[in-house]
Amino acid sequence: MIAFGAVIVLAIPVVVVVGGLAAYVGHSASETSPDQPFIDGPEQRPNARSPLDCREQCFGLDDATLMAVSAADVAPLAIDDELNGVGELEPSAVGAVAPEVGEHWLDVGGDGECSFLPSNAPYFSVGPDSASSDPIAWVQTWKTGAEMMDIAARAFPTTQDASAFVRDLHRRVAACPWQDLNIPSAGGLDTSLVQITPQAGIDVPDDVAAVGWVREGSPGPRWRSYVWDLQRGNLVVQVRVLTDGRILEQDVAAFAEHMAERLGGLSAAAP
Repeated sequence: MIAFGAVIVLAIPVVVVVGGLAAYVGHSASETSPDQPFIDGPEQRPNARSPLDCREQCFGLDDATLMAVSAADVAPLAIDDELNGVGELEPSAVGAVAPEVGEHWLDVGGDGECSFLPSNAPYFSVGPDSASSDPIAWVQTWKTGAEMMDIAARAFPTTQDASAFVRDLHRRVAACPWQDLNIPSAGGLDTSLVQITPQAGIDVPDDVAAVGWVREGSPGPRWRSYVWDLQRGNLVVQVRVLTDGRILEQDVAAFAEHMAERLGGLSAAAP
C-alpha cells in the first residue's frame, strides 16, 4: 500500500506512518523530475449529479474486486508490476485498522481533522469514523521502482452514508492545507512540512462523486501522492498513486477518470 506517500510493508494492510515516512525522506531528490505546476481546472464534484440509490445496498464489498486493473490499464502511469493481486490481502473493517493508524498520526503531531492523510482506504483514522464496522478491502497494489498505485474500497450501509463521507472528505481537504509533523526531514530539520492541495475536477459519470487531493513535502516538491476517492451508491473506491515526479498529474487524472468510468459501469442492485 501507499501510506502517507511512503512505501510500507505489504504483508499486513495496516499503515505505520512514522517508519514509512522515515524511509521516504531518504530518497535522493536528484532522481526526480523538475517541479510541476498543478493543473488549473474545474471544481471537484463531491456530490453526484444523479446519485444512485437502492432499497438496500447497491453494492457489496465483493463488487470492488471488479475494479481491478490490468497491465494495459496502468501502462500510462509507467507502472508494470502487480505486487498484490485480487484476494491476496485479507479484507478487514475500518474499526480493526483505523485506530492504530490514528494513534501514530496523532503521535507525530497530525491534526485529527486531517486524519485522512495516513489512511490506506476510505476512512478517517481519528474520530467516530475510526470505530466503524464497515468492511474495507485492498483490491490491488502495483509497483515499479519508486512508483506505486493501489486500489482500496469500502462498502457503506447506504448511499447516504457514503455520500456524507465524501462530502466530509471534501471539506476536510479544504481545511488542511498543510501539516507540520514531528518527523525529521531530509534537510536536517526536526519536523517535516506536508502540503495538501485539492486536485482539479475530473470528468465522471453522473452517478459518481469524486474528491481528489495531492500530498507533497519531504524530500521536496517533486515527490507527490495523488489520491482520489470515487463514490457510487454505497461503494467508495480509493485510488492512490505515489511518484517521485516521473508520473504527471494529468496522467493520474486520466487514470482516475478511467476508474470512475469503471465504477459507473458496475451492475448495481435493483433501485
